[in-house]
Amino acid sequence: MKKTILLAGVMLLSLVLAPNVSAIGMITEPIAARDMLRGGEVSKTVTLFNPQDTEATFELGSSGEITGWVEFFESGKTDTAVSAVSVPPKYYYDVVAKIKVPEGTPNGEYLGEIFVKDSPKEQTGEEESSVGVAQMVSTEVLVTVTDREVIELDTTLIPESFTVQKGEPLKIKIVYENLGNVSLRPSFQLKVLSSEDESVVFNAIYPYADTEEAVKPGETKTMPVFEWPTAGQKTGRYFVEAVSLVDGEAMGTEDFRFSIKDSLAGGAVLGAFISSIGGGNAILGWVIAGAALLVLLIMVRFVFSKKRKISSSRMETAQKSGQV
Repeated sequence: MKKTILLAGVMLLSLVLAPNVSAIGMITEPIAARDMLRGGEVSKTVTLFNPQDTEATFELGSSGEITGWVEFFESGKTDTAVSAVSVPPKYYYDVVAKIKVPEGTPNGEYLGEIFVKDSPKEQTGEEESSVGVAQMVSTEVLVTVTDREVIELDTTLIPESFTVQKGEPLKIKIVYENLGNVSLRPSFQLKVLSSEDESVVFNAIYPYADTEEAVKPGETKTMPVFEWPTAGQKTGRYFVEAVSLVDGEAMGTEDFRFSIKDSLAGGAVLGAFISSIGGGNAILGWVIAGAALLVLLIMVRFVFSKKRKISSSRMETAQKSGQV
């Protein structure tokens, strides 16, 4: 609600004030970074809005007790910090605010703001010149510093499909959300059981890849798709149980069921072929196939009709020859 009022107020201001008054919008809820360790960092997305009809340059900064704790980066470009960004007209623009607690900071709460400022250029005319009124909007930031490590991880499993053809891999998307205050590199234990007799058909632990960056505090990270091969497994229903492990300790369990079915055969093959004719649309495929069949029947009927006419003509000729 606060962010909606903030944006509406800024846009109203841009309409009622003089033409040389700039406007700026920031659509971000107040930020709370709790249980931060000294030297720890957390990243938050800040959404800017340029309601003007021209491109605007917005300056970025922090104030209050967190002055100097925040660096800003353009979304997807975390290598180089920026102090200002150019936003196209009528455009929403995301920047990443990285909050880092300085070493030696005492435990406690620190209150400050992240602000965005628009400094209008000097307006010139034939008779006079003027400088526009600068606008600034901000959002509150509360940082709680502690020396107590908090390890908390939420894991979500998203199967690509709950039905897998025999011989094809089961594909799983794994999403980690770090709710603690330390970076984590969780291992992943996968257990697959047969629903028929509850026997374990597979059980293994996969370490966190060395090439992947750790899941940082406050970060939601989607891992590369994990594949479990079904080759050698029987058709039927299976139960998957997955556990995320941090230093050998379970951080939560996710489970789901899926089925392994035989490869396409008979009618299924025909259905797949028809669907491919329609570019993946089965109804369109049947329409095209029906039209092709109709054209073929017309051609066959035309050929046989022509043959009958030729045969009839030859018989008439033979009869006339006999009479003579």
